[in-house]
Amino acid sequence: MVKKLRQICLCLILCLVFPQLVYASENLKTDNKAIVFLLDASGSMKTNDPQKYAVDSIAQLIYTLPSDYEVGFVAYNTGVCASQSLLGNSQRSRIMEAAQNVSYENYSNAGAGLLQAVEMLQSCSADDKSIVMLSDGEFLMEEEESTEQSYRIYQEAVEKAVQEEISIHVIGLGKDMENTENSIFQAAAQTEGGIYYTPHALELPSAMESILTEQLGIRQMTAAIIDTDGDSEQIPLELPFAHANVIRVLLTSDSPIQNVKTNFKADSADQITGERYSLIEIKNPQSSHLEISFTGTAGKQVQITLIPEYQVIPKVTVAYEDRVPSDDAVDRYERDAILEYTFFDADNENIQLWTEEYFEYGRICIQTGQITEEKVLEGGRLICRMPVNEKLVQNIHFDCTELPVNVLPMPDIELELEEAPLLPVPEPVSEPVPEPLYAVYGILAATIAGILAVLMFRRSGTSSEKEFVSVQDDRPAPGKSSYVGKLNIYITRAPSGYDIEPLSYNLFRLPSTKVISIAEVLESCGIKEIFEGAGRIYLNSGQGRSIVLTNQSDCCIMKSGEILMKQKSYPLYEDAKVDITFEDEVSELTFQYKVLKPSEMV
Repeated sequence: MVKKLRQICLCLILCLVFPQLVYASENLKTDNKAIVFLLDASGSMKTNDPQKYAVDSIAQLIYTLPSDYEVGFVAYNTGVCASQSLLGNSQRSRIMEAAQNVSYENYSNAGAGLLQAVEMLQSCSADDKSIVMLSDGEFLMEEEESTEQSYRIYQEAVEKAVQEEISIHVIGLGKDMENTENSIFQAAAQTEGGIYYTPHALELPSAMESILTEQLGIRQMTAAIIDTDGDSEQIPLELPFAHANVIRVLLTSDSPIQNVKTNFKADSADQITGERYSLIEIKNPQSSHLEISFTGTAGKQVQITLIPEYQVIPKVTVAYEDRVPSDDAVDRYERDAILEYTFFDADNENIQLWTEEYFEYGRICIQTGQITEEKVLEGGRLICRMPVNEKLVQNIHFDCTELPVNVLPMPDIELELEEAPLLPVPEPVSEPVPEPLYAVYGILAATIAGILAVLMFRRSGTSSEKEFVSVQDDRPAPGKSSYVGKLNIYITRAPSGYDIEPLSYNLFRLPSTKVISIAEVLESCGIKEIFEGAGRIYLNSGQGRSIVLTNQSDCCIMKSGEILMKQKSYPLYEDAKVDITFEDEVSELTFQYKVLKPSEMV
């Protein structure tokens, strides 16, 4: 009786959907990153960098960094000759003032310089810490003892960096730094940092750009490379992305860039110009169109690079899908939560982000508790499905490092999921009213007569009838999960030899308890021909959006070159392709399993 009532409930309530919108917490994450630039300002730098291109290259990288970076600066010669503690995005000009006042002179106390940089990072709370060191030599002090002491301090600083998980990236400038076994480079080797070599100061921007992309993971795109002739250049640009909070437009060349002007719509903008670069920081651009004009040196190239930055608020819509369980002992529905994540501008939550083609199939990692899964954007959305066995609270964290843009740390989402409702309780069955005694006797006599008749029938039955009764169904036990896909079927050789058009069979319309054979699938598709053995190849629903294939036939079945053994079950996941040669050894069929989106399951 209970089972029948549950089946009735299944017909009445197959899918219950309760939409719920969950917002991120109001507090944005503040786990900023920190980087210190360490410059060798010893007298030998006058020879290797007479134009102070090192300072210009440092400035280029500082102003290119996203807003969540804190930046510090240390320069050393005989000792620490310049230092600026960590500052936020709005104060980076103070860093450059300290760098530009440095003079190349005296000896090289790399130990004192590195120790100062490491201690500067020790005192900050950033999760991601790094040092970019630029030097043209080793340790050289006036006395040998002082040189040895500088080397010891350098080693101690490297050990502290390892303990603090500080990455040190070293740029060696000049021909004397060609040997990467130089003791200066041990800082990078021991902290898993990058090692770069530039024979000439003009090549420093290339090394800085490599650190930017390879080590720091800063996302940028090259918008144009212009061959200049000395006259004014006017370049129109169409941005492939929209609603960025900040777009940094960087112009670089190995020669001066002059008369840089821009035409665009935005809330505000700042422009910084160096010897061989110019950077325009555009805040909240209002249009995808941008025009840049400049004058470059004749015969040189100017590269235009875009560095977009987003500050994002994630939101999630929750819908529940409830099913009647197959287990009679369970008193609640089986529940799945369908989660749809969308992303909005932190400055204007009415603007949905990343709906452009530029972001289509971009990858975002979602961490739920101890589980991390990678999802792809489709139309600016991420769709996830998760079982809900009880009422729970989940913390959702997003990692956007694989997107083609720079995303400042997003706030986590605290998600509350509701437990599935109880199944309806069956009404008690009333006890029958006692019949008169003679009626009971009549029912008893009729029952005995029926039993005797059945016994006589079984004794007089034919042998073929006995064999028919003893036949067992070899179907596997049904699955407990829902079907979520379809089969694309291609009959490559029919028993009759006639060509048959490709077929499609929707599995998601089947109840989760249904076990279906390939013969039944073909019959449902209107195929009248008999494929020997197809009636003993079974499909049922599996976990993780899969289906399970069980072969009880003598057909030859293969999946990706693997032979599927008889009387064994194999899970098939999205895009799995199966080839079947039937028992007549002539007929052949191929099917592919496709998982459908919720919007496609109509």
